[in-house]
Amino acid sequence: MKAVVLQAGNKLALEDVPKPQIKAPGDLIVRVTAAAICGSDLHAIHGMLPGVGPGTIMGHEFVGVVEEVGSGVTRFKSGDRVAATPATWCGTCIPCRRGEFQHCANGGVWGGGEIFGRGLGGAQADFIRVVYGDNCLCPIPDGVPDEQAVFVGDVFGTGFSAAYDGHIKVGDTVVVYGCGPIGLGAVISAWQFGPKRVLAADMLENRLTLARAFGAETIDARTVSVPEAVREMTGGEGADVVIEAIGSPQSFLAALSTVRRGGTVSVVGLFPGPVEFPLQQLCFYGIKISMGLGNLSRMRELMGLVETKRVDLAPLATNVFPLDKVTEAYDLFEGHKELCMKVLLKP
Repeated sequence: MKAVVLQAGNKLALEDVPKPQIKAPGDLIVRVTAAAICGSDLHAIHGMLPGVGPGTIMGHEFVGVVEEVGSGVTRFKSGDRVAATPATWCGTCIPCRRGEFQHCANGGVWGGGEIFGRGLGGAQADFIRVVYGDNCLCPIPDGVPDEQAVFVGDVFGTGFSAAYDGHIKVGDTVVVYGCGPIGLGAVISAWQFGPKRVLAADMLENRLTLARAFGAETIDARTVSVPEAVREMTGGEGADVVIEAIGSPQSFLAALSTVRRGGTVSVVGLFPGPVEFPLQQLCFYGIKISMGLGNLSRMRELMGLVETKRVDLAPLATNVFPLDKVTEAYDLFEGHKELCMKVLLKP
């Protein structure tokens, strides 16, 4: 089969690799019909994720069709359309028994290398082996296209976790830093909790345009100080909940200056390095901070919102490439963010 494989020197290549095989009763083999490029894929290419080295098959956002099922799989059969969580969870370890599936002691990220992925192959390929299949796959309802279903596991799932863990209440003012895919997922999700208003900040016009399409009031961070703008818009108080969806030390510190006393900063950005934490100031303001990369168990509920058209994720899919155009796809996604949002690869 063909797969996008990480090479030495921060390069990718489409290679012929062995087709994955079932190794355990809970495994499935899925024929990939669409896979998305994620910002963390860029982190992997540039050596920012330990243990992700040459030979790694890339990708963790995907949908497909079940081709083969292990003897222990009970929820799926050959021919089923399925969407996947971005990481795996066993369902039996102590964190899973607590309901903290994102902290599974046996889980890993597809294509995450030996440390984050436990050697799992990625999804930017013709086929993928899915472990703990009954847990980690969600049926795709009839009428939900791949171009929307592919975002439920990571983009929508992570954005929803950001909003949920921010404890948004009816009537709140919410600010989202970053209108990339995860930030837009957070904008979409914030509305599910009944806020009075959702504000979204970014520096790219195409992203601000999409944020407005999803109902947010936008702040152009190129022209104004976001904390000052929010203070002015909230009568000097600040936002009830601020979501940091960039992974930038500067935006994290700005988020701390944007939230009101006693408010919550929910962090889902993936940071490339350490961040200075001004605890000597924050201890006087009662600010609550939540962080994480998203709960993995909500896919069925979030897919239901797409199925019933309460949520429309279609605007996120701005570009589609065949798998053999992977170099062009990654070049667009990394080098021309002003021209795209999510880039899909279709084997």
